[in-house]
Amino acid sequence: MGFDLKRVLHYGLIPAVVGLGMLGLYFSEVEWMQTLASPAGAREFGLIENLQNLLLLAALALCFRSAGIEEAPGWRKAWRVLTVLSLLVLMEELDWGMQYYAAFSGTIPNEATPFNLHTQGDFSRYFKRAMDWSMVPVFLILPLCKGRLPLRMRPLVPDAHSILLLVVAFTVSLTAHNMEDAGWPNNGSLLYNISEFREIFTYWLGLLYLWELARRRRAEA
Repeated sequence: MGFDLKRVLHYGLIPAVVGLGMLGLYFSEVEWMQTLASPAGAREFGLIENLQNLLLLAALALCFRSAGIEEAPGWRKAWRVLTVLSLLVLMEELDWGMQYYAAFSGTIPNEATPFNLHTQGDFSRYFKRAMDWSMVPVFLILPLCKGRLPLRMRPLVPDAHSILLLVVAFTVSLTAHNMEDAGWPNNGSLLYNISEFREIFTYWLGLLYLWELARRRRAEA
């Protein structure tokens, strides 16, 4: 594939720097740095969690704007559906506001009654597994096979630079698991939730895919 410097930055270099930075903060021996990344007992208020929220908020704004300027009825409906889905995922990440209610009411956020779906029972484990298995065929295989696909499908295929972000996501996630298993210093806020590092790049990849779709639609207008 031909490399585009702008996309190499967005899909590769910037995510890698951010991922390594989050690893450095969380697994440092400096308490304030660990707290900055993910506060003990209140990980929802750290950089790792809030970076995910910012990516989802950007996706929500992008879909909402695209729905407003889209002229094709079918695509306009699709952007509206994506807007709603982005909002639902964002609210799930925010525990539908319960984490902020807990903070302002003086209770410990992690002791608040769960008010979301993705942490109930085995749903989270199955959802993350489904996301992992779907990312490879969608963001790796499809871009590599784009030339063999029907013409009508090609505008929906992710940009080939997505492969760079997949590599970054896999590397950072694997490194985070290995560092935790090896006993690198941390405050324990991500115990059993070390996959939060992977979620950053899941949302990053989704945002860039939506950005590519919006860009293609503007080019066709």
